[in-house]
Amino acid sequence: MLLIVCAMESEASEIKKEIKNIEIHKLTPDRFYYQGLLKGKKVMLIITGIGKVNAALSVAVMLSKFEFKHIINVGLAGATKGYTIGDKVVIKDASYGDFDVTVGSFGYEFGQVPNMPNPFLSDYDLQKRAVFSLGAYEDSLYTQDKFVTKKDLKHSGVYDMEGAAIYQVAHVYQTKIISVKLISDIIDSDTQLEDFNHFERTSAIILKEMLLSVL
Repeated sequence: MLLIVCAMESEASEIKKEIKNIEIHKLTPDRFYYQGLLKGKKVMLIITGIGKVNAALSVAVMLSKFEFKHIINVGLAGATKGYTIGDKVVIKDASYGDFDVTVGSFGYEFGQVPNMPNPFLSDYDLQKRAVFSLGAYEDSLYTQDKFVTKKDLKHSGVYDMEGAAIYQVAHVYQTKIISVKLISDIIDSDTQLEDFNHFERTSAIILKEMLLSVL
């Protein structure tokens, strides 16, 4: 069984249409997951909602109920300049862009959750297979609870609002994970918000095709 994780309905809408013999089940009072076959593989799909807590909650509940071979996170992400809207990126590692306990003598790095690795790593074999299948870039993912619009960031790379939280839960449950991102906006560009709003409406088919390629 594979677990597919999207943050938004707009990211998952075309994926749901592709799942054969689809069944809808209640996960929590206000969340559902979808079960069926995708390219002949048994899958479950969860739409977590936006943000780290939503993502961690939904994935943790799924992993507490079921055993998965691995997790595939599929979705949109912003990126620093050097990328182009529509670029495909396979995530090699994920960390937090807004977590900071570097003060004092604790010895933690910026972005590191105490007693957790930094960064969280994608499964190497899945990562390389995804890069080959998609002809994609490889880069680091930084997650924070805000839509990033400023250029004064500590790192160049790819930014979202859920990824590292999903990776952290996967680490706790010792489940292999890979993330594939479609760049929807370029951080600090003059048209960033307009670009995201437009691309969100038109990206569902591309995300579905990316997932099918990875599978």
